[in-house]
Amino acid sequence: MNVEALPYTLLLILAELAIGSLWVTLASDLRGGVTRGFVLTMALCIAAVGGLAYWLAVSLELGADVDGYPIDPSWWGEAKAAMLAVFVASALYAVGVFMGWDPVGRLAAIAGSAAGLAAVAMLSDMLAPPAWGYPAVFLALLAGALVTGAVSTAMVWGHWYLTEGALPAWPLKELSVWLLGSLALQSAVFLVNALVPVRVAPSPSQPVEVGLLGNPAFYFRVGVGLVFPIVLGVLSLQTARIRAMQSATGLLYIAMGAVFAGEVLAKGLMFMTGKPL
Repeated sequence: MNVEALPYTLLLILAELAIGSLWVTLASDLRGGVTRGFVLTMALCIAAVGGLAYWLAVSLELGADVDGYPIDPSWWGEAKAAMLAVFVASALYAVGVFMGWDPVGRLAAIAGSAAGLAAVAMLSDMLAPPAWGYPAVFLALLAGALVTGAVSTAMVWGHWYLTEGALPAWPLKELSVWLLGSLALQSAVFLVNALVPVRVAPSPSQPVEVGLLGNPAFYFRVGVGLVFPIVLGVLSLQTARIRAMQSATGLLYIAMGAVFAGEVLAKGLMFMTGKPL
């Protein structure tokens, strides 16, 4: 990956993490079983990550391409506004939980979740020109948000069992199932995008002189970013079923590292090949 593409890779990963974590935290909050302290912690973390994503977005000056990867900046202003809305809504969510105004906080989280979906849609439009079509990028970013949100939320929730052993086991089991479902979606999107030819091949300043199947990063993306987290997700689900919560949390720690390594590889491959993997 060229240095020019690194800020955009970081932006996409921060946006996915903030938006996906907001979705999963809100769903867990509405489902019940998680504590208010957990929801408050997640809302504060989401606001911090969302704020970083917005700060990075406003510091970027978009042109017609990113290191030879053609982009369409038509919705860039609206995408930044949507990321700002995610940050503000997450902060209001935290305030609502802290003050005991749960309905107000949840309404803010719902609005932020909608803004996050809009941000994903507009970022996808910006990155779509080289890919085989708009759905290729939209589904890849959507799956990335769901996976990073599910693994991060599940890992943080696992820590609550270390201090409050009387908590019900089903929320962690449910989060592990959500993680596995998100990884299944991401794997399906990966397969389609890897097989369908791109419309325009990017022309990076330092091209890799091998095809996709000849690039070692492709296999690391599959093994580290998809297969390994699926195995860890299954193990986490099984350990949660026998209430080995410390083991389940440790497995989710490793899964989170693998997921984020996979996301970095996926964005790097996208900017090199035009395939959102």
